[in-house]
Amino acid sequence: MTSHLYSIFTETNTLKILGYVIENPGREFIEKEIQKATGISKAGVNLALRRLAQKRLVERKPRGRMYFYTTQVNNPLIKQLKILKNMARLSPLVKKLKDLSQKIILFGSWSRGENLKDSDIDLCLLTNSAEEVQQIVKKSSLRNKLQLIIRTPTGFAELEKKDPVFFKEIDRGIVLFSKESYES
Repeated sequence: MTSHLYSIFTETNTLKILGYVIENPGREFIEKEIQKATGISKAGVNLALRRLAQKRLVERKPRGRMYFYTTQVNNPLIKQLKILKNMARLSPLVKKLKDLSQKIILFGSWSRGENLKDSDIDLCLLTNSAEEVQQIVKKSSLRNKLQLIIRTPTGFAELEKKDPVFFKEIDRGIVLFSKESYES
């Protein structure tokens, strides 16, 4: 099931195509491939790709009679769009977990917009309800990609002393939910 927020990446041809190509960083595409994957007409794909290339969001390279398109992975805007797309994709799961959690943090490649198609989703949850969290995660369509770090708030504080490098990696992540944010 696609969440409502995630669907913003499919509302226009340009966004649908951009959403598709950023899922495969570094990979080269031809128009026909994108047309088949997205269901957009040949003219629609061509127009959208020209716009994206003009804005330097994709690179357009001629080879013979064809053009090959790749994502501009070093473009900061592409990374931010990918992070937004990642967060939107996690939104339904976060919604289900927030009542059981004090904090949910996305870290690793997904939080930096550097994830590849087969990258794990690194999530750290601060909770006193680990078993209930596990039950919800088991029902999630993302369960096979998730790498969960579940800690009590006290256990998380201890992690800073036991493994400061790992703690710092988590701390650099994106807070998807925090009870503190909703209690004011």
